[in-house]
Amino acid sequence: MKNFFTTVRKAGPLKTRKQLSIQNDMVDTQGMLTVWNLMDTMNAIKRERLDALLIDDRYHDTVKNIDLKLYSNAALGEDLLVESNFAPSGKRQVDLKVYVSKRAKGEPARRVCKAVYTLAIEPK
Repeated sequence: MKNFFTTVRKAGPLKTRKQLSIQNDMVDTQGMLTVWNLMDTMNAIKRERLDALLIDDRYHDTVKNIDLKLYSNAALGEDLLVESNFAPSGKRQVDLKVYVSKRAKGEPARRVCKAVYTLAIEPK
């Protein structure tokens, strides 16, 4: 696998968007989104993106680093937009950037958090 980013580009879209509504089981007693549920959602999107690549069986992915920045919180009933995109980070590494924003009709988007996963593809 000479250039992982070329493989990513050929395998599917570099950017995805997913709508998410905050449910009762995702919030704490004050009705605010918990960090664990937010991380579970972002990790599920990371797994979906990597599964869509159909990486050869001889290789596996390794998370080298996670950079998480929380900007604000979201509450029960709010709709979130989760965007993800790949960016090159060396020959066998790629950054998967996941952005979570609150979207309300007629208002500018408010960023909830940003996570950058540095992923390496290594032989088994």
